[in-house]
Amino acid sequence: MTSTLTKGTHVFVRKRWILPDSDASAHAVSLAEELQVHPAFAAILASRGVVTQADAAAFLRPDRSALCDPFLLPDIDPALERLRRAVDNKEGIFVCGDYDVDGITSIVLMKRCLESVGCRVDFYIPNRLDEGYGLSDRGVKLARDVGAKLIVTVDSGVTGHEQVSLANEMGLDVIVTDHHEPQETLPDALAVVDPKRKDSKYPYKDLAGVGVAFKVLEALARDYRELAYTVEENLDLVAVGTVADIVPLRSENRILTALGLERLRNTGNAGLAALMDVAKVEPASARAAHIGFALGPRLNAAGRLGDASIGVELLTTDDTALAGRIAQQLDGENRKRRELERQVLEDAERMLAEQIDLVNTRSIVLWSSGWHPGVIGIVASRIAKQHNRPTILLSITDGMAKGSGRSIPGFDLHAALISCRHFLDSFGGHQHAAGVSLAEERLEEFRDCVEKAVSAKLTADDLVAVIDIDGEIRLPNCTFDLVHQLQKLRPFGAGNPEPVFGTRRVKVEDAKTVGNGHLRMRVSQEGRVMDVIGFGMAEAYRELRSEMRDSSFMVSLAYVLEENTWRGETNLQLRLKDVQPEDY
Repeated sequence: MTSTLTKGTHVFVRKRWILPDSDASAHAVSLAEELQVHPAFAAILASRGVVTQADAAAFLRPDRSALCDPFLLPDIDPALERLRRAVDNKEGIFVCGDYDVDGITSIVLMKRCLESVGCRVDFYIPNRLDEGYGLSDRGVKLARDVGAKLIVTVDSGVTGHEQVSLANEMGLDVIVTDHHEPQETLPDALAVVDPKRKDSKYPYKDLAGVGVAFKVLEALARDYRELAYTVEENLDLVAVGTVADIVPLRSENRILTALGLERLRNTGNAGLAALMDVAKVEPASARAAHIGFALGPRLNAAGRLGDASIGVELLTTDDTALAGRIAQQLDGENRKRRELERQVLEDAERMLAEQIDLVNTRSIVLWSSGWHPGVIGIVASRIAKQHNRPTILLSITDGMAKGSGRSIPGFDLHAALISCRHFLDSFGGHQHAAGVSLAEERLEEFRDCVEKAVSAKLTADDLVAVIDIDGEIRLPNCTFDLVHQLQKLRPFGAGNPEPVFGTRRVKVEDAKTVGNGHLRMRVSQEGRVMDVIGFGMAEAYRELRSEMRDSSFMVSLAYVLEENTWRGETNLQLRLKDVQPEDY
């Protein structure tokens, strides 16, 4: 249900603005005085739980010394004991991982580090299209065939009960390192290192898969000096996997990402350098956003459309010419991925309009035999965001439906799937995203079950799209000094998004569409005139245009304040997130 406001003959789509609570506002006042910073900057810190000078120091200056003790991870002792034996005996180790960026970087991190201390490391990534997610029977058998005695999983394995049992039958030891939600019982592995285990005493639960792999290697490196150096050298991989997996960039993830970005700006990894080159990312200015929107999608492309092992080859080669060729190939695969994504999105939106009454439905579950399974997760994310409902899309092949789900703030998708598990052949993931597999004939029942689980938790108000506002300010308070202070909040990402300000009673001086569906405006308040750019917001222009005849036309804006350099001149601009009529 979308809230709207009718004004004249035009309808404005409403979003609910979520403002900081009164406690955060009170903390902001004291922080601004104590830190001698812009009040709006202090308000952002307070809205993110930073309420003391000590909190601010830890948040604004991520420091390696604040990382948690890796020896608090569950099963870390048996894992290290077995890894030390493998290193000391120069055993062959077989690493099994996932086909996304987190999985690829986890494999490469484990491979580079263990090879630095003399181990032979082979790896396997299941094919998304015919094996699906997780530790696979094929991977276990391949480990046996290459003569490995130890399998180490990364970014997967915590739900691989049958595969771990198969490995045990073959005489292979298994160490699971994962960050996904465990089931009620754990696989019978030598060690299951997962901070989300119910019995885990590890203080931070939201590490990416590559973060868990890093912590295991960090602990192991205390016994091997050369390994300690290699672990540090590959922090850029940790940043790439962490940001791309959209885990919260708070606490340990924030520290690891900050340290990894420093390494990325001077990377010695030929593959990452080549990837930045094809994505036109200047290494010296690489930020988390470049990982999320430029490097990650290209590295992900191979796994989405076929064989993800090419990503491992890219990130392990020292041959710059080979790295360049692979990066170009991934760039081409990413273009194919975007076209497939467009086709699936158009088809899914058509089906949604025909099959689902959004006024009376609180979830979206759609399926088709024509959808490419490699892109349905991305499309599910876009539909969930567009319609503000938990969304699951499934692709059907030979009577089996495999799909990806994405949630919305405040709803635990993994918990909903647990309540519907009797319809599923397999599932896994966490509260924000999940993968499922089930028989085609059970799809209707599954959709009904998901709807029941969602309806039991979400109210109609929960389905109104929201936008988090970090603080309300006046346009005259938008200064270069504030922008420069805001940059100290980087790296931005999940859990620490770019700050969004709200300003009410802004006069529209001019508005027009530009480029491919973008909106450009000039607005003023109290004598301050500023430029506004709304990417993909040309629809809003049609609402604004009719009101432009009224010289007193006023709006409320939600935006990111940023610098914009054009033809050598740098000015401030507002990057629009939402525009509403003034009486909002």
